[in-house]
Amino acid sequence: MKLFLSLLFSATFVFASTAFIEPKELRELIIKTDTVLLDTTDLKTFKKGHIPSAINVDASKFRKQVGPYQLMKSPEEIQKLIRALGINNNSRVVIYGHNKTKEILKAGYIALSLITNGFTNISILDGGYTEWIEEYEDFISTADKDIKEGNFTAQFNPNILVDLKYVQKSIGKVSMIESRPKRYYDAEAQSKGVRRLGHIPKAKSSFWGDKFGSDYMLKADEELKAIYINQNNLTKSKEVIVYCTGGLEASINWYILHQHLNFKDVKIYDASMREWGNRDDTPMEK
Repeated sequence: MKLFLSLLFSATFVFASTAFIEPKELRELIIKTDTVLLDTTDLKTFKKGHIPSAINVDASKFRKQVGPYQLMKSPEEIQKLIRALGINNNSRVVIYGHNKTKEILKAGYIALSLITNGFTNISILDGGYTEWIEEYEDFISTADKDIKEGNFTAQFNPNILVDLKYVQKSIGKVSMIESRPKRYYDAEAQSKGVRRLGHIPKAKSSFWGDKFGSDYMLKADEELKAIYINQNNLTKSKEVIVYCTGGLEASINWYILHQHLNFKDVKIYDASMREWGNRDDTPMEK
């Protein structure tokens, strides 16, 4: 039985292995005209140097402000954004950052936005721009790419984003993981923009950064399994809800679970603690 489960889990990783790709794989993809490369860094850094044919993208454009928190924009708005990036229904998209902390989170949220709206042929460059220039130091560019509007058509998936009411009724019934640093989970510090201390009752702490090494490379599958399966007690076939401060941190946990490890039913509470932790009628655990 143990052997069967091991083989099943290994097969899952093989199936989902394109969620994160290496520079060599990206180098081969760049020559294909249907590959769209998105760079999540700030514009100033982007202009100093980026991977050839990359397009600079602002992750904040995928979100809208709703009171103290942000939510993903409507399918119509997302479709317009995606088309403006030159993405077609049959494109391949690869996203990367320049190894600043928030850039991997931005990559995760952009990927989440595309997948939620029906575009699934996505990869994140493992190790980002730093890993790229380690192998292809002479293959960089400062030029802007001419973009032809794409034909992507949004097909919204209603089974990914959840709201406060959904989370409330799921407490104690659905596995939940919090993606913030553990000091916030333990109520030892206060998250920016969150009034109350603590976490959603019954949720497990699973800081997003624990899934990556100091070089921003994704940890080995066995290490990820030890965190999600053994520590967080998650089950591949059962529903999981991820949340954080305001959606970005949770998006990378969501991406790893859903795209890389092939968990069947992973949802994200987009408003997260910026909504939950600023209300007086939501339960908190310390």
